[in-house]
Formats: sequence, structure tokens, C-alpha cells
Amino acid sequence: MDAKGGSFTTPFKVKLASGAGGTFGVDDIAVAWATSGGFWKEEGLDIEWVPARGGVKVAEAVLAGEVDGGYGTWLPCVARHLEDKPLRILLSMAQSLAQNLVARKDKITSAQDLRGKRWAVDGIGALSHTLGQLIVKGLGLADGDVTWVVSGPPPQRIEALLSGDADCSLIRVEEAVALTRDHPELLHKLLPFEEILSIAPTQPHGVISATKDFVEKQPEVCAALCRGLIRASRSLHDSLDDFKEAVRQNVTERPPSVGSPVLVSDQEVEAIWRQEVAAGSFAVNGGLSEKHWAKQLGVYSELLSDARAASLSLQDFAEPAIVAQAVADLGGLHKTSGHDLLH
Repeated sequence: MDAKGGSFTTPFKVKLASGAGGTFGVDDIAVAWATSGGFWKEEGLDIEWVPARGGVKVAEAVLAGEVDGGYGTWLPCVARHLEDKPLRILLSMAQSLAQNLVARKDKITSAQDLRGKRWAVDGIGALSHTLGQLIVKGLGLADGDVTWVVSGPPPQRIEALLSGDADCSLIRVEEAVALTRDHPELLHKLLPFEEILSIAPTQPHGVISATKDFVEKQPEVCAALCRGLIRASRSLHDSLDDFKEAVRQNVTERPPSVGSPVLVSDQEVEAIWRQEVAAGSFAVNGGLSEKHWAKQLGVYSELLSDARAASLSLQDFAEPAIVAQAVADLGGLHKTSGHDLLH
């Protein structure tokens, strides 16, 4: 099959639920760029995004047949597998999260002040909650030392911070830059991206998922989804200009009808890109290596006190063969990044 254009005589409509809600940010930039940059279109796919409220809701929508697949955190996918639900992971969107922990200055001045504070999350079990749990654990606090406040996707979490309904929240890096610049008297970055990465080096991240039935009945569509997203991820990793264009289309100059644009400078965008490349955030080979997922499943087992996850093989809940073929279709492994290899 040609790496571009797929084998579809007409565009194949694919409806995907987005756990990011109605907007994409830098932490979702690969799926955003696969769409707006035309990578999935070149694979013969016509993508329709359906906003959802976090990865748990995405998993529910996929299993209910409301959508063909979904984008959200991987943890609900493994949880549903352990419940014998037919949900499969196709590939990773990224391998770490472009987020900062932003706090109200009148409530929190240092990480030691987190005890007893209200932490806004997308939903319980959603990506923002899971990473929050890992940060709390990494700081030596108990899960119950903070109060998790369900607020919704990033725009709603920002509203909770500004209104005082929450004391802190994980916010997309570009939104954290704009927020702390626009409200210096009220908000500050408690933990930037690089500090979060040191506290929680194995981070939950987004994946594309589908039901086992969809994978079996639409293998070419699944392959096209994988190729398109991998090509978008490589584009973002390799080119600062492509990254800037993706951010321009989906963040800084997105239509107000989609969501309020987030104003960050070219210099700020470049700094974010360099952090992302250095952290190996872009899943340039699909992000389905055995080593990567052994670490992820270990985190799942520890967080949820469920030893079953640690004994799972990648093939139990994911589709590494489809990703391996997609990588082969694209000419082999992308070797400029040592963070994301299929072995």
C-alpha cells in the first residue's frame, strides 16, 4: 500500500472521540497536526472529532459504538481490558505530557503547600488526574492529602483556577505561559514541565483506541490511522517550522468558534519544542515498544493496586503488529530519537 493516499477510492469517514474536549493544545499536538496538517487526509481518511470529557468518557463512547475510535489516556483502555471489554490500543499519540502545574499565589507558594489544597482535574481516572497522582506520590504526599476537584478539560480547569474554585491544576504548557504572564499577581508555575518529568519520569499519555471488532473489520483504516499519526509525529520532531505551524493552526490562531486562541510568542513556542524533543515526547515510531509499556503497566499496577496489569503482554491489549507494519510502510524506524524504538 502506498504510504500516501491509502487504498480508499473515496475518503473513509472516521469518527473519533477526543478526551481533550473541544480544543487541542501542545499536549495533543500530534493528533491535532495529523488532522490540520493533512496527514490523515493523505492516508485517505476523513476525520470527524467528537468532544468528550477525558479518557474515561472516550473509552465509554468507543465501547458504546458512538464513535469508531478515540483519543485519550491509555489507563481506561487497560482497565476495560481487565474487565474483559473489547477495547484495543492502536498506537501512542505521545510519550510524555507537555503540562505545567499552575497554582494560585494566595494558596500555594511551594510544593510543600499542596497538602489540603484543591486540585482541578478533567475527571477521576482521566489523564490529568493520573499524572496528578504521580506528582503527589513523587513529592512524598498521600493521595488523600489533596482534594481532587472534577472541573473538565483545560478551559474549565483554567476557569476554576481564576475563580478560586481550585487552588492548582495541570495546565497545557502554552496555556501556563499565557496565564502566568496575564495574571502575574494571581497565578504562578509551581512545577514546570522539566520538574514534573523528574518527579514522574514515567507519565501516562494519550493513545488512539478502537474496539476489537473495528480492528478486525477495518484493518486498512487502522493502518492508515497509524501511518498518518506517525508521519505527523515525525514531522513535529524533525521540524521546528512544522511545530510552529501546528501550534499556529491549533493554538495561537485557532478559530474563536473552536476555542479562545492562546497567545504565545515564537520564542516561547521554540522553547516548548526543544523541551519536547529533548524529552522524547513525540511517538515517532508509534510508541508501542515493550520496554515503554512495561514501565507504564508498572505505574498502573502501583497506582491502582492491581497486580494483574504488570503481568500483561503488549499484545493482550494493543496492536503492535499494525504499528510495526506502519513503520515498515514508512521506510523503517525513525532513528534520530532514541526514546521511541520498537524492540
